[in-house]
Amino acid sequence: MLKRNLVSLLILVSLIASACSSVGPSSTTVLPTQTLISDPNNGEGRISAPAVSSPFFHEDFKNTPALEDLFSSDGSRWHGIQLQPESNLITLTDEQAHTGSTAIKFIAQPYNGSQASKADIYVGELGLLNGDEVWSEMWVYLSGSWDTTNLFLWDLEATKTCFLLQCQSPGRRLYFYGPNGGWLKSDLGKWYRGEDFLQSSGEETTFPKNIWVRLRVYLYLSPEQNGVIRVWQDNYLVLDAAGITLPTADAIYDRLEVGITANGNKMNEITLYLDDISIWDQDPGWSY
Repeated sequence: MLKRNLVSLLILVSLIASACSSVGPSSTTVLPTQTLISDPNNGEGRISAPAVSSPFFHEDFKNTPALEDLFSSDGSRWHGIQLQPESNLITLTDEQAHTGSTAIKFIAQPYNGSQASKADIYVGELGLLNGDEVWSEMWVYLSGSWDTTNLFLWDLEATKTCFLLQCQSPGRRLYFYGPNGGWLKSDLGKWYRGEDFLQSSGEETTFPKNIWVRLRVYLYLSPEQNGVIRVWQDNYLVLDAAGITLPTADAIYDRLEVGITANGNKMNEITLYLDDISIWDQDPGWSY
């Protein structure tokens, strides 16, 4: 009897170990030890978890006398800038700041129907692969009250991924749609596959203007339907979707662009401020 019980116990332990070794995203991938709190805005809920890691990239624009100082020779800060056309503007400013006295300001003229209007900065050499996870956070101040439809402000790119000899840096993007361009959505831009992720109909959360807003993004990277994207606007989960988040199985996300990565609005010039930008490749344990 003792021998039989011992065998049964060993089998049970083996089954538990096998279950614990499974891989892939789950509801606990983003924020483990979750505490769900009622969300009066859209009913999605808020989540609390302990901090577990520091970002591998952080920028608060403090102690930076000039814009060119953001692009250090050792590559530890930003790696490039996009101004198209050159009359668009990127500058450090004290007009608005989330922390400290300085933020970065972007101004992009309306889309002219042929050439994309851009004013953004980017960090490169990220090396994010199939099966990896990435978290990012930045504070956004969208100036003015006019329509911001088709304003792109966050773009994770695989710059070396091509299709039919066309290399256009495809990747997951965030941009505005809906009434007055007030809601965030995501697409797999510049690629032939991958669905758009919209907010739940009738439960959309408007992105406020003329105030600092914390934007958080989580991705589990996959070229299949088990990819995950979650987007928080301040404390509210506004996007929570599963689907393709990486163009191909061997694609490498190597660059994150932020700012006005494209102003697709044909009517309005856009002014945008950013501050306190961070990127993690480990769970940051965000709390709300």
